[in-house]
Amino acid sequence: MIQKEEKVVMVLLTMAALSLIIAFFGFSFQPGAYSTDSKLDERVYVEGTVLSKQMTKTGDNLILTISNLDIKVFISKNNGAKELNDSLKTGERVKITGKVQEYKNVREIVVGSAGDVVRG
Repeated sequence: MIQKEEKVVMVLLTMAALSLIIAFFGFSFQPGAYSTDSKLDERVYVEGTVLSKQMTKTGDNLILTISNLDIKVFISKNNGAKELNDSLKTGERVKITGKVQEYKNVREIVVGSAGDVVRG
């Protein structure tokens, strides 16, 4: 038989667990819009029209230029570069989520997977 103290402990543990679940889903991280103030490794999103797409000469990676941005979007071959190069069209509207990184002292947004590029 469960003692009174054990019941109290079980109720408190249940309440603590529910509080953690609510906090996790209620305060989950949403990426912010990219700006020149965005920090390295910050998860951001950009929206715009694909102005150009270019596969790199070595490595089979994809680099996108998006309208209204002063930053390139980099998609590695392991994260869907070929798939996106084949399916994305110049002039298509996209929303892209990725991390701000630097390559040769130039900022870029690095996409984690093909699913981070959403059309429309």
